This record gives sequence, C-alpha cells and structure tokens, in this order.
Amino acid sequence: MDDGSWSSIPRPRWAALVVVVGIAGAAAVVAGLRSRLSPTPVSPELFLTGAPVRTLEARVSYPGADVHRPYGPLRSGDAGGPTPAPLRELARLEAEGDMHGLAAAYLVRRNAELAAPYLAKAGTSPDVASDRAIMALDQGDSATALALLEGVLSAQPRHAQALWNRSLVLRDLELWALAARSFDAVAALGEPGWAAEAKTRADAARARLMGTEDRRKISARGHALVTQGEPVSAEVLRAYPGMFRMYLYEAIRAAPSVERLRALEPMAAVLDARAGGTTLGDAIHRASGRDFQVRAPLAQRYLELYRTHDVAGGLAAFLEDLRDAGEMDLYLGALVREEKVGERLEELAPLISQLGDPWFTLLLEHERANVAISRGELLQAEQYLLKAASLCQQHPFGYRCIPIEADLGDLYRQLHRLAESHRHLQAARALYRTDPRFGETQLLLQLGQLARYQGDAAQARAYLEEALAQRPDDCTIRHFVRSNDALALLGSFSVEQARERMREALSCKTPLLLSGAKTLADLARLKPDPEQDARLVAGLSERRQQHTLTPGEAALLTHIEGRFLVEQDRVRGEALLRQSIDEARRLPATSVDARKARAYSYTSLLFAAARAGEAEKAFQLFGEELGGALPGQCVLAVTVDVERTLVLARGPDGRLVEHHDASRRTPLDEELQGLVPESMTAMLRACPTVEVVARPPLHGRAGLLPEDLAWAYHGVRPQPAVPAVSTGRRLVVADVQAPTSLGLPALGGWAGLPGDDATMLLGRQATPSRVLEAMADASQIEVHAHGLMNPDVSEASLLVLSPEAGGRYALTAGEVRATKLRGQPLVILAACRAAHGTTWTYERFSLPVAFLDAGARTVLAATVDVPDAEAGPFFNAVRERIQRGERAANALRDVRMTWMRRDPRSWVRAVLVFE
Repeated sequence: MDDGSWSSIPRPRWAALVVVVGIAGAAAVVAGLRSRLSPTPVSPELFLTGAPVRTLEARVSYPGADVHRPYGPLRSGDAGGPTPAPLRELARLEAEGDMHGLAAAYLVRRNAELAAPYLAKAGTSPDVASDRAIMALDQGDSATALALLEGVLSAQPRHAQALWNRSLVLRDLELWALAARSFDAVAALGEPGWAAEAKTRADAARARLMGTEDRRKISARGHALVTQGEPVSAEVLRAYPGMFRMYLYEAIRAAPSVERLRALEPMAAVLDARAGGTTLGDAIHRASGRDFQVRAPLAQRYLELYRTHDVAGGLAAFLEDLRDAGEMDLYLGALVREEKVGERLEELAPLISQLGDPWFTLLLEHERANVAISRGELLQAEQYLLKAASLCQQHPFGYRCIPIEADLGDLYRQLHRLAESHRHLQAARALYRTDPRFGETQLLLQLGQLARYQGDAAQARAYLEEALAQRPDDCTIRHFVRSNDALALLGSFSVEQARERMREALSCKTPLLLSGAKTLADLARLKPDPEQDARLVAGLSERRQQHTLTPGEAALLTHIEGRFLVEQDRVRGEALLRQSIDEARRLPATSVDARKARAYSYTSLLFAAARAGEAEKAFQLFGEELGGALPGQCVLAVTVDVERTLVLARGPDGRLVEHHDASRRTPLDEELQGLVPESMTAMLRACPTVEVVARPPLHGRAGLLPEDLAWAYHGVRPQPAVPAVSTGRRLVVADVQAPTSLGLPALGGWAGLPGDDATMLLGRQATPSRVLEAMADASQIEVHAHGLMNPDVSEASLLVLSPEAGGRYALTAGEVRATKLRGQPLVILAACRAAHGTTWTYERFSLPVAFLDAGARTVLAATVDVPDAEAGPFFNAVRERIQRGERAANALRDVRMTWMRRDPRSWVRAVLVFE
C-alpha cells in the first residue's frame, strides 16, 4: 500500500527506490488545470523574470517562467545566488495544487532537489516531460534526458523548450552537427531573444566540427610536407600533433637528400617537445647517416609508393631491395603503408624493439591484436590491446592511441563487457579532443552501437545520426546507420518503416552488413519484397567471397543464409543452419558471434519444425540445444522470435501439446501475460512440479506460469568431474557494509532458524574475494545483501558486498561463473532483483545461471525488489522445507501461497527457482 509517505514503504535491498507518481489526486489536477486556464498574476520574483540574466541554461516549460534574458551562470566569486522564491507565491501555488508551478520556481533557481518531489506529482504532459529532462540534464544523465525530449518532440515537433533542451544535451555529448541543427530549429521559431541566442549557439557548435574543408587543408599540407618538404607552422603542428607526426615519418622516408632531412628538424623538435623525448629527431639523425647514393633512389621509389600505392617492379621486389640495402625504416614504412605489418609480425618485432620508438611499439601491439581478432582469439587480442593502452598512458599519441582505445572498446562490446567498452570509447574521445585525427565518425558509430547494446535507443540514434550528419555523402556510413535503424525498428514491430530504412541503406553500393542481412532475412518472412530479398542473397554471396569475415562472423553469415532459405526451401535452409551450428561449435566460447550463430540457428530450426507440425522434433531440439534429453513428463518448453511464439507442454501422462503462433505485432508484455495458453496451464496443474525450459530472452522471468503452480527453470548440466564435497557446511553472508558512495541504507541483522550452524561472513569480512573463497566447498549458500543492476552486462544483476582494500565491492555473474562450487550447493540470493538477467536473445546470463554453471544444484532469487524486513522470514521458511526433503519448487510454492493470502500483490510472486 502506498499512502504517499516515505516511511510507509518497505526498505528495499536495492540501490535506489524510484517512485513514479502520475497524478497527485483528482482535486489537485482540477485545481492545477484551473490555474493554467486562468492564471493568477505572479510577481517577477517568483520565476526571476525581472533579473538581468538567467542562471539556468535550460528552458523551463511552465508559462511565465520562460522569459528570455542573457545567460549568466553563477561564478565562484558571486555573492549569494538567486533570491529565494517569495513564500506567498509558493503558498498560493501549493493551495491551488499547481505542482508544476512549484517545480518551475525551484528549477529556475537551479534547485533540482527541491523541484523533484513537485515535478513527480505534476502529472504527465509534454511540458512536464521537458522539465523532467532538465533534472536529468542537471544530474548528467544524458540518456534519460534525450529519451524524455524525444518523446516530447515526437508529440510536438515545434516544442520550443524541448528543442532547446535537446540542443543542450547534444552539445554536452559533443554531437556538434546535431546540436547545431537543433539550435537552428529553435532559431527558426523566431522567438524574441531565444532565436538570436540559438543562432549564436548553432554557429558555435558548427565551429567545433572539423569539416570537409579542414580535412582537405590538413591533407594537402601533410602531402606537401612528404612530397616537397614544405614546412608546416608550429601552430598547425601543435593543433594536429598525431597526424603531422605520421606525415613527418613519411617525409623522412621520402627525403631525397640529407639537406631535405635537416630541413625537417625544426618540425621534429616541435613535435618531440610536445610529446616528450627525441624520437623524431633520432629518426632524422639515423636517416642522415645513411649512404644517399644507395638510399636516394629507394626514397624516390618509396615516394612513388606513397603517391600511388604502386611501385615499379611490384611491392615484393621493392621490399627485397630495401632489406638488401639495409634501409629498414623504409622497409617498415612500406609495410605500414600497404597494411602488411600483420603478415610479418615476427620479422618486425626485433626491428621495432631495436628502434625503441613507442610510436612503432604501439603499431606492433595493435597489429598483433588485429591478427588475433581475425582468428577469433578475442582474449589474446584483449591482452595486446591492454598492453598498448597502458603504453598510451605514457605516450598519448592520438593518431596511434585513438584507434587502439576504440578497438578495445569495440572488443569489450563484442564480449558484452559494456562498462569497460564505454570507458575505453570515452578514452578515445578524450584523446581526440587533444589530438584530432580523421576517423571520428567511426568512433561515433561505435558509441552508437554500444548505446544500442545497453538498451539506450535515444542515445544510440543520436550518436549514429551525428556520424551521418558529419559525413552526409559517405555511403558506407549511411548504409551502417540506416541498417541499424532498420534493426531497431524491426524490434518495435515497425515493419514498413524498417523496410524503408533498408531501402535507404541498400541505395549505397557497399558490402552488406551482417546486422542489415539479418534484418532483411526477418523482413523477407514478415513482408516479402523481391528486390530487397534478391539484394540479400547477392550481398551474402559477396561477403563470403571477400574472405574478410572472422570465423565467428562466417558462422553468423551461414546462419543468416539458412534463416532466409528455410522459409522457402526447408531442406537447404536446415542444412545451412546445421552447418552454422557446426561452425560455431568449433570456435572458442569467447566468440559472441559464434554463440549468436548457434542460438539463432536453433531458433530457426525450432520454428521450421513447428511450422511443419513436428512437435516431437521441436521438443527434441529444445533438449539438444541444452545438451541432454528433457524429462518425459511435466515439462513446459517455450521460445519466441520476433512475431513468433512456440510453446510445448508435456503433461503428467507424457502427452505432448503444441501452441504455435505468429501473430504478435507488439513487443512482449513484461508480465508475459497470455504467452502460455490457459489450456496448457490447466493440463500442467496435474503435475507435482513443472520443469520449465525457456530460451532467452524468456529465461529467468516471472509470470510464465501462475503462482500456485510449483515450477522451476530447468537446465541440463554435465555431471561434475568429482563428487560433491560432503561437509554439509552452510555459508551465510550478511550484515554487509556497502560502500558509502552508493548511498544504500543499512540492512537489518541476519536472523536464522533455531539451531542453525553456519559459517558466517559478516560486516567487513563479507568482501567479494572472501565470499568467493568460502563458497567453493559450501553445501548451502545464503546471501543477504543489496542487489544492483550491472551496467557491465546490460543490466544483469550483481551483489553489493563489503569493499576490499582496493575498493572492489561487486560480486558479478561473470566472477561467479568463473569459480567452482564443489559442494553443489543450494543457493539463496536474498537481494533485490538477484534473478534479473540480460535481455539478450541468444544467451542466458544472470546470477542464478552463473551459480548453476559454477556447480550449484538449486538457486532461489527474485526478479523484483526484496523488502529487508521480510527477506529473512520468507527465505528461512522456504529453506526449512527444503531441508526436510521437499523439492525447492514445491517448498517455494507453498510458502509463497501462504504469504499471498495476506498480500496478493506481494513481492514473493516474483521469487523463482533455477535448477
């Protein structure tokens, strides 16, 4: 029950309690509406409209509060601050129930903390949503701010305050082209004062872009330096140090004489001074000592290679001549120029080591990583890139380090280590600010992909559209952005719009992206289009013939081809799907593309069997994917795929019933209402316990079956290599002291059952490393702690434990999965949302799954917040029944129903069993 009082809400075992208040009350709404229709005159002091400047950069949507004055932020030396709001005006607004007006009075004074409770009660409208975005912007939450403002502008495209505030968010994200475009839209509204300021801000945003003209000028200066030795001013060198360092190395190699080399020394000195060290000067000194009777003709040939990517006699002969002459800097340069370093790593490693130039050491480690990635060895690539990134801390050459940090970010995205991906992509952006180079658009595309993986659709669109806005004539970027748009639109069942985006993507004659190919395969099933279907077939063939795919991508391509064909020619399609599964099986477990290929291929095989009415074959496929036969009775197997649903149920008599549907046109309901037909549920009621096999993204979600059924998520796990440790030791983790920086409330003390004999890790002892160590041999594990959503894995949960000396406090699913639970324990996770898993469509990933993978026999956890005072009594009652010999699912069902008789909406509805 919620009476609006903070004290009436049970204290949750979670980081933050978010209260969404829609309407404060009917009387308040009527009063607020009356005040908006015939507003009472207010004094200028209420919204500071009489002040010469405004201190809030954003625009408040409340009428009367949005009067233009020049922006004048408070400075540290300013006395006081905005004058307090007049109490009589606040009292009047309070009496009228005008929550939005009260919030506005505090927002214009930059007091978001006091504005928050009023804005939460202000109802829902575009104006209120725009002002909520101000609060998100104030907190640095650009993702929430963008999402709110997109909603406003989709309803009211000319909403002036939302356009302005969106411009500020885009500026803070350094998306300069979009920010300029958004400020231009405000200026076009022609509002007094605001239009002129918007134009000024738009011009300032455009000035931050390194446009096409700048690129041409820099390229022309760099080319003149290499080909003619034309000097570059110190100012330009300091503005683009990485790019001109690259050009200077080329100029050294192409120099026809010692005199040309000496003319480069002043520029080398400027760049060396900026970076620290003397490596460029040393390179000139070494080259000057060579015999130019031999070197000059080779330098001339190198210049030919630089200009045309071709050289008389061919590259191989040129490389041999360079090696024979001992001109190894030219030899290395030619390999770099023609992107052949990865083919000769072992040969080049001693040479680069002898040079001692970090520029080339970074190149070597980066190339090693690229080779490892091409082989699908992602963890090996990670080590090379981490080594290079560490060297970048000492030698932040933007030209070299930006792509290293970006590739590391992209690697972590592929590994679904999203927090690390974000950190390295932002490190690349930081380097770009101080050492700009061509290729920022690639970084924006990577940030857009990452945001989409994190489920942040608004920010994903912003990054991707910025890349396209900066390079509107780049067909490859257009293809990438529009393919990603189509994929997102398909996910929201906007099929016709997805087709339209793919038409735009395919207008560019570039290699078909795998994401675009998968989208086309699904669209071919949902809304056939002969032209696009033909482009898919041709595009897949082109990609295969190019031989540029990693092994994981090749398996994914095979799947996409099979996914498309199985709808038209089942035999050929299923052969390709089986081939994809075989290709994926041969690859390392770290290959996300391989895991996707395997899971998605089973999806297509399942629905091909369902469409043919082959329920028994589909049931066998569920077990085959898990790695073992499923039980012969009391089983529910369920999977979804875009618009399709397949549900299979075996009752207590072993009879198999099938439900196959392809009519869904909206995303799945969070509660999964109606996913399992009532007739199947009725049949399963005769079962003592139901084993549920749910493929991602359904696995680990509450609501598949009613609360009064005993059911558990079922998994097939190989028998352990060694028998379970029979110590019977029980481990309890409680009284955790979470880091103060998280702002989490202290939890109540642990209270076990009478006669409990347990190993206790309490208070400061309950650190992640000690908990992991103690779990290894326990036969029961019970954790009473806060749970948080883990941004590292797209919101799978983590456990908040007591911090260690280095600050580490989180116990994540990845860390649990990597350990070995030799006691094959019963695990009770009495923490908020501990059962919450990722929404990936190809893999089960959550704390319960990680515990099972590590060796646990049973895990109990909830998908919702767990009230602190109720957690102990509830889980103790369930555990007591399990210890008496009841199956976990039955014990949970019986205790749950007892609690729900007192409170039908209790959190215990969302406690799940995983076995």
